[in-house]
Amino acid sequence: MHITELLRRSTAYTVDDKVVVVTGALSAVGQQLVRRLVELGARVALVDSAADGSGERLSNEINNSTQHESSIYIRTDLRRLDDIRLMVEVTVLTFGRMDVLVNNAEHYAAELTGSEDAQRICDSIDINLRAPVAATWVFARYLHQSGNEGVAVNVAAMAGLVPGRGREVYGAANAGLIHFTEASRALAPQLRVCALAPYYVDTPVDMDGQQRMLPGQRLGSLLTLSSDQVVASVVRCIEDTTLAGRTIVLAGESTYSHSWSYFLSHIHMVLIMFCSMLVLVIQRLFGRRVAQWLRSLSARVAEEVEAHSSATDDAVVVDNGEHQPDCPAHEPRSSAADGSKKEV
Repeated sequence: MHITELLRRSTAYTVDDKVVVVTGALSAVGQQLVRRLVELGARVALVDSAADGSGERLSNEINNSTQHESSIYIRTDLRRLDDIRLMVEVTVLTFGRMDVLVNNAEHYAAELTGSEDAQRICDSIDINLRAPVAATWVFARYLHQSGNEGVAVNVAAMAGLVPGRGREVYGAANAGLIHFTEASRALAPQLRVCALAPYYVDTPVDMDGQQRMLPGQRLGSLLTLSSDQVVASVVRCIEDTTLAGRTIVLAGESTYSHSWSYFLSHIHMVLIMFCSMLVLVIQRLFGRRVAQWLRSLSARVAEEVEAHSSATDDAVVVDNGEHQPDCPAHEPRSSAADGSKKEV
């Protein structure tokens, strides 16, 4: 199903006037999501670990544009349960309540056998799995005590559904988050938990400041998502009351939102990857030969043009615009009876 068709569905729950907590708010997708939520009328708590003032600057920029306190920045270490508790408490104290939690923070660990830093592996599990589970637990306790209803959106990854080399830890953590989401179906309607599992998102940099994908280096570019698509899908997860316990798989322009249809996303991904690999192999095998042939062809054309231009250099232009070859010079001779001269 096309993503735009899904987004057209009417919903009774809207983002307007909701208080939303967004973790990983300073990532490329996070910043765009925060801005979009504010545009839709939400008040947002920006949660990240940055201590360089970038969070405060973004919050001030948003507040200046709205002319009121639409956002706050809460510096949080999501590996610490006390920080997560404080995140919820500060949000409630500032805005009076908390309606939505978006677990958007992520941490990508290197390949398991190639990693020299065990802490990175632990951080990947902590931030991608333990933190969203703990944040959802703290949020659920707040909702239970206040009697309010809320929504938790877990931004996972397709690596949690499709195991692959180099994604052992990252994929396992996301698989756990997807399983946690589906198991949390029973918490609705007081807490509606749903998740996203996007393929690669085409953003300039990730949370670690490393380039994630370059346009010329994409493998399976038809599966690549724009940050706009992810943001729109998060908004849909917040507003669509039918998605409790479900994970939306995003692959290019296609969306799969039922567990029985996940295998279709696998087939979709495999077909696109196969076609991309085939194109890559053809380029590697024949691309150099084609380039050499084009260079030789252009060289021959250039030689012919040069030869043609040199052959026409000796031509003269007469009054009627036609080219005539040069003829040996002749002295004018008198052949008319009246003594007039005619040039021959």
